[in-house]
Amino acid sequence: MNLLSFFRVLLMAIVLIPAAIFAQEEETNRFFFSDTVMVIAKRNSRIPVVSALATKMFIPLHATPASVGVVTKAIFESQNGVILSDALKNISGVNVQNGFGVHDFFLIRGFDSLTSGLVLTDGAAEPEVSFYNLYNLERVEVLKGPAAFLYGANPLSGAVNLVRKQPVFENFANVSGSYGEFQSFRGTFDVGVTNPNSNVAFRLNGLWQDSDNYRDDKANNTFAINPALMWHINSHSSVTANFEFVNSDYQPDSGLPIEFTFGENFEPIPVSGLPDVPRSRSYQTPLDDSDQELFRIRVDYNSKINKSITLRNKLYFTHLDWQSNGTLLNGAFPDFFAEGKFNVFRTFQTLGDEQNLFGNQLEVLLSFNTGSVKHNLLTGFESTRLGDNFSIEIDTTLAPVDLFAHIETVTDINQLNLESFSKGDARSLVFAPYFINQASFSEKLRVFFGGRFDIIDYNDDRADFGFPSETSRNYEKFSPMVGFVVSPVSSLSFYANAGQSFAPPSSLTFGDPEPEESTQFEIGTKLNAFNRKLSSNLAVYHLKKNNISIPDEVTGIPQQTGDQRSRGFELEIAAQPAHSWYTFFSYAFTDAELTEFGERDDLTRKIVDRSGNTPAFAPKHILNFWTTKEYKSGIGFGAGFRYVSSQFIDEDNLYKIDSYLTIDASLYYIFNTFRWSLNLKNITDQDFETRGFSPFSVTPANPRAVYGSIDFSL
Repeated sequence: MNLLSFFRVLLMAIVLIPAAIFAQEEETNRFFFSDTVMVIAKRNSRIPVVSALATKMFIPLHATPASVGVVTKAIFESQNGVILSDALKNISGVNVQNGFGVHDFFLIRGFDSLTSGLVLTDGAAEPEVSFYNLYNLERVEVLKGPAAFLYGANPLSGAVNLVRKQPVFENFANVSGSYGEFQSFRGTFDVGVTNPNSNVAFRLNGLWQDSDNYRDDKANNTFAINPALMWHINSHSSVTANFEFVNSDYQPDSGLPIEFTFGENFEPIPVSGLPDVPRSRSYQTPLDDSDQELFRIRVDYNSKINKSITLRNKLYFTHLDWQSNGTLLNGAFPDFFAEGKFNVFRTFQTLGDEQNLFGNQLEVLLSFNTGSVKHNLLTGFESTRLGDNFSIEIDTTLAPVDLFAHIETVTDINQLNLESFSKGDARSLVFAPYFINQASFSEKLRVFFGGRFDIIDYNDDRADFGFPSETSRNYEKFSPMVGFVVSPVSSLSFYANAGQSFAPPSSLTFGDPEPEESTQFEIGTKLNAFNRKLSSNLAVYHLKKNNISIPDEVTGIPQQTGDQRSRGFELEIAAQPAHSWYTFFSYAFTDAELTEFGERDDLTRKIVDRSGNTPAFAPKHILNFWTTKEYKSGIGFGAGFRYVSSQFIDEDNLYKIDSYLTIDASLYYIFNTFRWSLNLKNITDQDFETRGFSPFSVTPANPRAVYGSIDFSL
């Protein structure tokens, strides 16, 4: 069955049949202004129904002309979710990996988060080099597809928004703790204090976690604290100040090396499967460490001037200080002088990186009519300054170690021969007006159109291999978006959208390059029936990225001739079959291809054409299911599975990670304000691997694990 035929079958099953059954009375067109956030934040619905990510207006998901996935706190807490990747597993079209064990890394519709994604905290941009903890989040929102029409450069394939807990006018306290495999402990608290007479509310969230990890010498710990203060100036205006500090100390994980043999012409060929060594073994030096300090400041002002006009302003600042030492694995190769012996080749790298992002968003929301057409219009202006000062040193002479009889000889950093690899002091200024308009011609037809015009001034003073260079570039780029929603009945809607995004090219690209661009066309249908107890979303898309810098086959100089495309469909279903019983299902089919692509082979040092290959970590099939049921006695249980088909680890398509199926379950008991829970991860003890370092290694995932937790509220 081809893609078109399969889509037709799904369309009949998910849309046409329910449309005949669930025909309901037409609903009134509603526009949710920014002050609705406080109402939404206090809801405990496990089936999300509203999001502001796609339009910056709180419009119901079924009336939004885009594919938006939402994971609420109730969902990821029932799954014992700890970091962003745990929540993203519930979203169709998202493949979760890791970044050397020190930061979140994921792919949306076949495009990775480092080069094509954007992470936001409460609508403000974040550096994508950190683990994002869930301890203080209400929900995670994912907009799939180009998002530059609201958020500017970089979100070529999608944007992820972390919606944090905000102060509420209630006094409460919640404390939780968990303990489990690998000496893992995690404690959190959430305290709210209010003084209604002065219209002030304060909230404090905190986290401390520590773990030895499954893999050898991979201990980690995290401390975070997040105070927030809200002041209702009057009945129409409020200001919220939010400060967060996070310190994460991790030991990087480059995984297990891949074994290579040599062909007839001595070309390296990877051996299928992992070496016959313990999956927990590490080949990294004891010098490895990754220490991150992250500060976030957000100050939000909201004023509802009248029923038709709302003014809001967001002032934000993010500081990241990242100091890292890491051993990178370059594969295991036969020793020509000792039969049966394999040497693991390694490189040592240090990184010192300091980033400072300062910005402001000023927005006005208007509601008005032009004749019989109702408009909800958002206009805004964002200005930012990003400074990035970094230094990378590298030692390529690190002594190899025996694959099967590993004895570490490097114990002191003075043993290393570190040389400067790259230094940079980059600065980027952005000035960008933007708008989006929802034009409602009737209750059955809504048209959306908008865009953002970015003016970027970029300067980078850097030195690579000791050779100084300076890059100064200016970009002026408009990113449009258009979409519409047709609702034959209130429970059913059809939508379509088209949009473009861009990202400034690498500073290593030769000449005066154009920005990288992505274009997407998407159609879909959404169902919201049985008083919101059943919702579904089916999306079909075609997404293409152009102007990728790839090396010229003759000169090796990077040129903007690369293209990558992805197409497929995604299905999400959320249902409440009975009281206190919630079920979630998602499936994604992704057909991704490097339509024109080339790179320098790390082993042969030759320029190799990869056109026609599949991008790394872009599996064709991802299936996810989770269900929870709670009884009147307070006892509840949850269970689910996740299937990911095979995937290549690099654009050379030489080594493939096998498909895997993992099964998780949870059991809990609630008595008054006390909750006890038991979570079982990877019950069948499935062996599978995740992202390692380039084409040379993969990282074994955690085996079966059990975690117990308690939660107490006042």
